Amino acid sequence: MSINPIKHIVLGVVLMTMFSCNNTKKEVVAAKEAIKKEDSRPNIIFIFADDWGYGDLGVYGNTEVVTPNIDKMAAEGTRYTQFHVTSGVCSPSRASVLTGHFPARHQVHAHFAGNEVNARRNMPNYLNDSLPVYLPQTMQKAGYKTAHFGKWHLGGGGKPHGDPSAPEPKTYGYDETRVWNGNGPTWKGDQKWPTTRFMDTDTLWVQSSSKIAVDETIDFIKENKGKQPMFVNLWLKDPHTPLWPSEEQREDFKGLSPSKETYYAVLKDADFHVGRLLEFISEMGLDDNTLIIFSSDNGPAGWGPSKEAGSTAGLRGRKVDILQGGVVVPFIVKWKNHVQEGKVDSTSVLSTVDLLPTFADLAETELPKDYSIDGENITSILENKSFERTKPLFWEWRFPKVKTDHWAEGAVRDGDWKLLFNEDINKVELYNISKDPFEKNNVAESNKQVVSELKGLWNDWKKELPK
Repeated sequence: MSINPIKHIVLGVVLMTMFSCNNTKKEVVAAKEAIKKEDSRPNIIFIFADDWGYGDLGVYGNTEVVTPNIDKMAAEGTRYTQFHVTSGVCSPSRASVLTGHFPARHQVHAHFAGNEVNARRNMPNYLNDSLPVYLPQTMQKAGYKTAHFGKWHLGGGGKPHGDPSAPEPKTYGYDETRVWNGNGPTWKGDQKWPTTRFMDTDTLWVQSSSKIAVDETIDFIKENKGKQPMFVNLWLKDPHTPLWPSEEQREDFKGLSPSKETYYAVLKDADFHVGRLLEFISEMGLDDNTLIIFSSDNGPAGWGPSKEAGSTAGLRGRKVDILQGGVVVPFIVKWKNHVQEGKVDSTSVLSTVDLLPTFADLAETELPKDYSIDGENITSILENKSFERTKPLFWEWRFPKVKTDHWAEGAVRDGDWKLLFNEDINKVELYNISKDPFEKNNVAESNKQVVSELKGLWNDWKKELPK
């Protein structure tokens, strides 16, 4: 990473003072304290939307949605076209952010539901809370003030779909939390609420979810600015169902189909509140030292308003699928005077498992040597270099519906090649993603050696997983 000139100037003062005939121990201690207080590590804000498709932004080619603020964020930073989540559904995707692992390592095979459903899926009722490493805990131990505002969905959240005994998000290393789909403080309507609630029938909350999560983030930044670096997971609900935008939120999209009117109204509202946050960070003078990332947990749903209105920009498949449309999502990075403005990176192959080692590096802390990370440190992209992946990416889906795009039970990508397969129906597809990002030309038959090699990687990885 780049060298901080201020820190080195202060260090020079320390050395000069130490060798001055007039120096005192008090002066040396004071100078060392000045170094300590000059903390140039960046604040990090990770905005993780819910079911926001690859094509659901103007900057990714959509001509009907209205997303000027996130589009502006992309113009002031770099957007990526090959960022992958680790599942086509919510909880597994989110688990990999916190652990740096593919979710199957922790038996998170689908979204956390009621305990009986979890048991049928061979899943626990919440993300393992006894690992030696979690992303927020790592940042907290490194001296960051940590927070999680918005969706959780890694256990808890009120009956009938969440275990009341699941640990609160604070257990994983957060100083402050206020969440839904998780235990602990939440909201009722647009007001703060002290305890867990099941919220999906709360119309006012549904309409206000982006606003109140951003409000909480702004308040957290106000309170902690200048005290220590901050790490915030801001995980939006939108545009996940239920979608009940107000008449005012719908106004710009009257005349479109009911599905588009509803879906685009929600996207625009979320974009507006992300814009409020970006503007606040700039007004507070934090632009130069705040890394902001926008992404999504999986592709757009194939039901409800998003079935018609949600877009993958032509990528095959949607939410639930481990085809590209289910696992390739928007990824926009802004860091003023660090990340190149207006750049599009179409070569770096990135994943949510990369976030933990990358953020740990930015926090200048080391992970335990015996904690094996599935991801890679991608800080090179913050220095405007392309990242060349050395580790394969894996996906599993244990609930295939073979007459749809949900047919694949496993997938592996290594280099440009991506293999999808379902052994029960003897189906295999192979794509060169760099040449065929839309997965249209299955070349498995003419590349049997590649199929064999990728299947070998899959089998070796599968042996490492719990039964």
